[in-house]
Amino acid sequence: FKMMSGMKNLKQAVMPIIWLNCIFCMGIFEIPINHPRYFLSIFYVISIMTGYFIIFYKGIHIFQQAFAFEFIIFHFVLGVHVLVAVLAIILFWWKSENMTNIIKSNSIADHTLNTLGIKIEYEKTSRNILNFVAIWSVCTITVNILYIIWLYHDIGCWIALYSCICICFPVMINSVVELTFASLIRQVIYFLKNTHTSCIKTRFQKTNILINDVMLCANESHAFKIRNKHGNTSITFIMVNYKIHKDKIMHLIRTLRHLHLEITKTGRQINHIYCLQLLLELAVHFTIVTSSIYCLYLTYSGQLRMVSNEKIIALAIWASIYSIKIILMNALCTSVSSEAYKTGEIIQSFEASLIDDDMREEIHQFTQQIMLRSLNFTAFGFFSINNSLTGKFFATVTTYVVILIQINFVPNTIRTTK
Repeated sequence: FKMMSGMKNLKQAVMPIIWLNCIFCMGIFEIPINHPRYFLSIFYVISIMTGYFIIFYKGIHIFQQAFAFEFIIFHFVLGVHVLVAVLAIILFWWKSENMTNIIKSNSIADHTLNTLGIKIEYEKTSRNILNFVAIWSVCTITVNILYIIWLYHDIGCWIALYSCICICFPVMINSVVELTFASLIRQVIYFLKNTHTSCIKTRFQKTNILINDVMLCANESHAFKIRNKHGNTSITFIMVNYKIHKDKIMHLIRTLRHLHLEITKTGRQINHIYCLQLLLELAVHFTIVTSSIYCLYLTYSGQLRMVSNEKIIALAIWASIYSIKIILMNALCTSVSSEAYKTGEIIQSFEASLIDDDMREEIHQFTQQIMLRSLNFTAFGFFSINNSLTGKFFATVTTYVVILIQINFVPNTIRTTK
């Protein structure tokens, strides 16, 4: 708690995410903070990846034995996981300065908000990040345990643990990519209740709150108020008439317009950095969900040999975890885009724009900026990441499961004799 109370900037708040990226070969170690160790980081990545592929080469036959015949489709799933994990590491080192640039952009926006009297609560951000990392850890450990249980009865505990290192390392790398993307645009408050705020979304919310307060004060009481950053009091400019304080309001609206633009640019920058990774992660989610549902169908339709209850539970949980991740990611991106667009609705409520040409033009420019520079998240430009993608994703999964059933993917030699 003492460490949290000393949080002074966003970088300190997201350090758990930065360290996770470093551990999984997608980060640059800073020892101490703000002192990057490039040689150490490169040596670490080369050592870890070399060791992993040696272990993978010697342990791949265990996976082939465990997922032979009726579960042979998971060979393809493993190939996708490993390929996407390697590409994620390559893409990070190709754009290694991006994390620093994102944090700097957020710091500029935070400074502007702080000047306007909106305090950024980095302690709360840090707690939310830690909670999210804890949930991620539970999900990752669950996936690993299910894999060990899958192999335990066939090959024993220690060999199953060895195989788990081979298979689950790329799975964890891919999940860290999703965790990083989500953490950069959100702080999770009540994950189980599906209530989200975000590093980007929070800044849109605070900007919208400030704009809304200014509009209401100017419209209803002819007073312009902002909070004093040095206390809980408010700075109030009493308006005998609108024109006397017109310049102050115009300056504030221009500042807010610039702030909104900078936050939008930061959101776009995050999407630009992770758009290809998001496309690859969607491929990972698609393969695991489709394969798990297909195997569950074959099991319950009696087309496979006797399958243990542990394997049925593992398949169901794997499909559920990856499905929930897709739903939450799409919901997050939708909520951030909606919050960015909401600013336009608030700014148009300013009644002064009806009686003053200069103010009307300023409001018009603000609205045009929001419309023309809207914030939308995409998967490398192939499709938008929003709630509509959820329905399309599961529709595509259903289609491919039906195709697999129709082409009789499982060899006849392993089907139940009738």
